[in-house]
Amino acid sequence: MAVSLPRPVSAIRLDGGRLAIDFANTIHDRFAADVEDYIATPERYVEWARRSGAIAVGEAIDVSRLEGESEGLMADVRSLRDATYRLLSACVDVAPLPEGPLLVANAWLLRARQSQSLTDDGLLRLLANPEDLRIPLKRIVLDLVDTMAGARAGEFKLKRCANQSSCGWIFADTSKNGRRRWCAMQTCGTASKSEARRHRR
Repeated sequence: MAVSLPRPVSAIRLDGGRLAIDFANTIHDRFAADVEDYIATPERYVEWARRSGAIAVGEAIDVSRLEGESEGLMADVRSLRDATYRLLSACVDVAPLPEGPLLVANAWLLRARQSQSLTDDGLLRLLANPEDLRIPLKRIVLDLVDTMAGARAGEFKLKRCANQSSCGWIFADTSKNGRRRWCAMQTCGTASKSEARRHRR
């Protein structure tokens, strides 16, 4: 029996428009019977973080330093990702933010703030420790706060992909007319239009 290999991290789409959204979207076809976790290992998590900008250019973060901490790291990744998705979903649905995910996000926000410093150029920056494999998670939670604030301010509209049978991805609609329906036209948009044509026939 053939076993399908996970897609390369370089092929993972970043269609959310924001770091926190792309992090929440690292589950492929969230509503499908069989889902694919794009960042299921520490190595893929770090590679994705570099690609998405959660690890800044020039930062040296060594995944080989885990020394038996990989399970704890991945538990943190999954916990924050679930909280991020549920908080963004509540924003999409214009619903109260759920208490559990808020507790998770606030705990990470506190950790992120403790890693920030005011630099000589007058900017608040997150200072990365090369041994801290959770720096990407701290950047993600800071972006989550900015993303929800931007949506409240009307800078963009948070939406869920119209392919609700399987996709479940969220995106920031920054289009001029605000009519974007899919996470990406090349994927869910094309599939949805093909299905609609089949139904019409």
